[in-house]
Amino acid sequence: MNYFQAIVLGIIQGTTEWLPISSQAMVFLFSRFFFDLGHIEAIGVSVWLHSGTLLAAVIYFWKDILRILGNIFQKDSLSQKVFLFLLLSTLMSGIIAFPLLFFVFLVEIPKALFTIVIGLLLVIIAFLQKKSCGLGLCGKSLEFLKIQDSLIVGMVQGFAALPGFSRSGSTVAMLLFLKYSLKDAFYLSFLMSIPIVFLAQIALPILQKEFIITIPLLVGTLVSGLVGFISIKALMEFAQKVSFFKATLTLGFIVVFLGVILLFLNY
Repeated sequence: MNYFQAIVLGIIQGTTEWLPISSQAMVFLFSRFFFDLGHIEAIGVSVWLHSGTLLAAVIYFWKDILRILGNIFQKDSLSQKVFLFLLLSTLMSGIIAFPLLFFVFLVEIPKALFTIVIGLLLVIIAFLQKKSCGLGLCGKSLEFLKIQDSLIVGMVQGFAALPGFSRSGSTVAMLLFLKYSLKDAFYLSFLMSIPIVFLAQIALPILQKEFIITIPLLVGTLVSGLVGFISIKALMEFAQKVSFFKATLTLGFIVVFLGVILLFLNY
């Protein structure tokens, strides 16, 4: 991988991580189809670049993180409830995600089929998001965080180990379905990304022993972090004005269309 490829993939990761589209899928697709990286290398790069957006999330939420950690022993406090939510959701995500990661690294799905599956997953996520608030199931405060909610959302987050399954999109959709407000859904979803992505980076050398962190890849990580910080800040400020349904649905159909073309080309 050269510097140009690393920078482009870093921009893609930083831009798409917080949107209801799979950043892992987008990085994977660009790596495979535009830069001709191998399946294993593309998966490794897509997982590693999350370290940049992980850093962006930590920097953006550092005050919240310190407040939560500083008040976790205050019984029935909001910080304690959020900490318990993050802990249980991360444990549940790990149970689901890590077996899937082994599958993703070991099994190479045909390019066309893989692309079609990614597109269909994006379309499904779009409709899940539209339905959740369309039913009027929004507005519950963080004070009403429940253990069962953390387990449900954590399970959904775990499936994001599959390229094409949007972590932010699926968790936000589920939180909205569980009656949390849009603002709180984004807040919890973005905080949830920190521990699970950190664990994924630890697991990466185990899952892909030949993975090597190169200088260009580090540059891509820094770009991912910078773009990720800018995008998360913009998203938190303008969340109410962005039509995620239309954007995700359109992207899903485009990816499916691309997959069908590749299928006819036997690619």
